[in-house]
Amino acid sequence: MNDINLGATIARERRAIGVTQGELAAHLGVTKAAVSKWELGQSMPDVAQLPRIASYFGLTLDELFDYRPQLTEDEVRETYVALCDLFAEDPDAAYARMDDLVRDYGSCWNLLLQVAALCMQRALSEPDRVDELMGRARELAERVEARSDNVELVRSARVTRAMAECQRGELDDAIALLESVKPARPLGVEAALAGMHQMRGEREACLKLCQESLFWGETSVMQSIATQLPLYVDEPAHLAALLRAAEGVLEGFALESRQPMEAATFYGGAATACLHAGDDEGAATYLERLAKLLERHDGESLLFPRPSVLYDLVPDSATVDPDLKRVAGGLFGAFDMKGQCKLAVTCDPAWVDRADDPRFKPLLDRLAAA
Repeated sequence: MNDINLGATIARERRAIGVTQGELAAHLGVTKAAVSKWELGQSMPDVAQLPRIASYFGLTLDELFDYRPQLTEDEVRETYVALCDLFAEDPDAAYARMDDLVRDYGSCWNLLLQVAALCMQRALSEPDRVDELMGRARELAERVEARSDNVELVRSARVTRAMAECQRGELDDAIALLESVKPARPLGVEAALAGMHQMRGEREACLKLCQESLFWGETSVMQSIATQLPLYVDEPAHLAALLRAAEGVLEGFALESRQPMEAATFYGGAATACLHAGDDEGAATYLERLAKLLERHDGESLLFPRPSVLYDLVPDSATVDPDLKRVAGGLFGAFDMKGQCKLAVTCDPAWVDRADDPRFKPLLDRLAAA
């Protein structure tokens, strides 16, 4: 019955044409109370009334019932994992299954966003299908944004669209989409809510909020620093301050062992920033740290974070679901995780110019072999 939205359809269509419950009741020969109960989902119209109701609003019976099969959150997760498994075995069958799911559950917004995310993830390992997959992700996100009444899902849909537009090179559209979901200023909801739970003596609820904020704050700080590094290569004092801040996060949160990919991404960016800033010693130091880190890890161990006592109450935020870890091969295919970590070095022409420099050549060779 949760998939049948007859009462909601009657209420929506009645309001759309400006008819009162009493006027609709008079037309159908029922009481106003009966119409009210239909709209509240407390009862259903008699079967004989259905064609008359549909005709009154100019709808088909299917449209009147507004049948929207749904999956629970657990079922969406299980479906996502099953698709990842199928991609590892038979990508063509997996794409066909995705099409079937979108057709059969076209109004299950959470599922559509998961399928959109899967399209974007597959694009990483199928560069020849990037435009097609990003287009599918964008279309699914647009459907959710246009039809869902869940604010959080609409926000997620806009972020998904933005990422797809960015990948397609449509930066103006991507920026506009993200600007539309970005608060004008941080609201501090989590800290205020945690404080209120503390005042009520609800220790665990308070700590969960604090740990979630700490985890996302740690990630946000490192991403922000990595973005700023290349923009301050001509300002030594600012660059040094950013590097000090990052070193504090690296040590304090044990990122090399807990989040090695985050650490590796920073080392590559820091090495390149130092090189551009004329700090060869700093560039060599960070390049060596990057090579050592990648030598200790394979693609899988780079990708997945390790548990931390700092986040013991919010393991879902700070660790990876075992099923998702298991299906990572199908999810990312041949995507080169180590290569992704090396991009800050391998994609910068400044390193090419210094490739034969005795100070850097052994380190660059180690990095290439890692």
